[in-house]
Amino acid sequence: MSIKRVAITRPVERSEDTVRLVEERGWEAVIVPAIEIVPRADLPDIRLKDFDWLVITSASGAAIIYERFGDGLKDIRIAVIGPKTREVFEKEGISVDLMPRKYRAEDLAEELLKIGIRDKKILVARASIGREVLVDELKKQASVDEIVLYDTLMPKNKEPIRAFGHALENGKIDAVIFTSSRTVKNLFELAGGSLKENLRDVKICAIGPITAKTLVELGVRPDFVPEEYTVRACLDALEEVEHRGRKE
Repeated sequence: MSIKRVAITRPVERSEDTVRLVEERGWEAVIVPAIEIVPRADLPDIRLKDFDWLVITSASGAAIIYERFGDGLKDIRIAVIGPKTREVFEKEGISVDLMPRKYRAEDLAEELLKIGIRDKKILVARASIGREVLVDELKKQASVDEIVLYDTLMPKNKEPIRAFGHALENGKIDAVIFTSSRTVKNLFELAGGSLKENLRDVKICAIGPITAKTLVELGVRPDFVPEEYTVRACLDALEEVEHRGRKE
């Protein structure tokens, strides 16, 4: 297997590090913005001092909450799902107190319940569309408030999706990394009925089991679902297969 071009379903504004990771391996990154992040303009008034924990579920959410509260975030304990979200805070000098070993909502809830949050007040800040498991689990012990930071919408600019479809159809994409269930659903809706057929000729990596499940439901079985739910881990899996192919 020879890899030259890797497509990643990621918003353009969060793609800089992804492009770097791909190019470090000598490949070309094709960013496919299958969702558009739109921050809410009407965030409610929130006093962080009223809460014991702030829970953030994405890097986009971390950036938005930092823009709102800045160094005020140093006065509250913060829990995040994964390393990209943690990096957003750490680049601004904000410490993160908890990140689960597996980057899933279920695991974050489990870790918080383990350390003891009974009767604590928790603020969960996230997208308008998201799985309810995190909030449902935390409510078993704590008082939980939610704040919607942003909406994940269909991208207004469809040209990158069309360009990706043409490249895939013409054999100019070697692998695709799907980074969320929402990007899978949007891409299938936008790219047309030929997408499923065209994906058969490339390696497919789903960033985690929820994304993989969505792909399977749409008739596409991913080749890889890494144990660590990151783009880097997906790229590592692709690189390992490429090296194995060269040896054979």
